Amino acid sequence: MTRSDEVPHDVRASLEQLLAAAESAAADGDDETARAALDTAETVATNKLPAGERRDRVRWGCAAAADALPNGDLAAAYATATASVVGASDPQL
Repeated sequence: MTRSDEVPHDVRASLEQLLAAAESAAADGDDETARAALDTAETVATNKLPAGERRDRVRWGCAAAADALPNGDLAAAYATATASVVGASDPQL
């Protein structure tokens, strides 16, 4: 049995892939690709994560990373931090 706030494996994989792509693109100065990956990750979080703290934090992290562009280093840091929330066993971490 899974807890209601656990991330399904396919959703976790998608979010981790999107956030890694956003982090890499932001660090490389490719704002357009970073923004597209972040927008998609936010949509996946909205539609596929159960309501609660984890979904809110992932959505906020995606928006914060997108808002940080064109500061690639800051956007990359937000994307990395957001990815850690996706994989955390406790979304409060």
